[in-house]
Amino acid sequence: MGDVALPKLAVAICPGFHPAALTDGWVRSLPPFTQPHIATALPIDAIAIFNWLIQTFGSPSTATKDSQPTKVSKAPLIAIGFSAGVVGLTGALYLWQQQGGKVAQFFAVDGWGTPIIGLPVCRLSHDSFTHWSSLPLGAGKVNFYADPGVDHLQLWGSPAAVMGQKVISQQGSGWLDLRPTVQSQPITAADFVSQQLQLEQAKLTPKSWS
Repeated sequence: MGDVALPKLAVAICPGFHPAALTDGWVRSLPPFTQPHIATALPIDAIAIFNWLIQTFGSPSTATKDSQPTKVSKAPLIAIGFSAGVVGLTGALYLWQQQGGKVAQFFAVDGWGTPIIGLPVCRLSHDSFTHWSSLPLGAGKVNFYADPGVDHLQLWGSPAAVMGQKVISQQGSGWLDLRPTVQSQPITAADFVSQQLQLEQAKLTPKSWS
């Protein structure tokens, strides 16, 4: 028997306030096994983004409305937010978890100044200052920053052209947790995201959703 083909990896994408062409650049950089869904809600409106998530992926809970079953999302969410979109998406994912949904990975791209605690977050930053100053606000074990630093919008619009460092920390960072880095590896932003998404795709089996 041959290998069983895995389904496409659905990815929720919440851009910021910028030309749509930049988001097109980000989407083109994603690996072919992904299925991106771009949010149409206001980037900073967590409630609107949460409602969009339900419309796109189904309800995060098994609750019913008017005694009629609703479409239920079983697969954990994978989400990518950029700039102002990180703000609204963070709130939406908190609501998603509160309603019983699961979040597999949250890529916060240049979400400087946004606290992200209690979510499996992976931060990508356009320079080292943004990276290191974001760690106390919540970050995962593996993060990325551009090196040399680039323009804020370039990271989103041309990730394949942004060289940087994949930073593997001793453990996930949290409030006032600035543990020394164990390892850093040169990589482009696009390849970094692709690597992390491949790890998520490997978990994409219905058995792991329960």
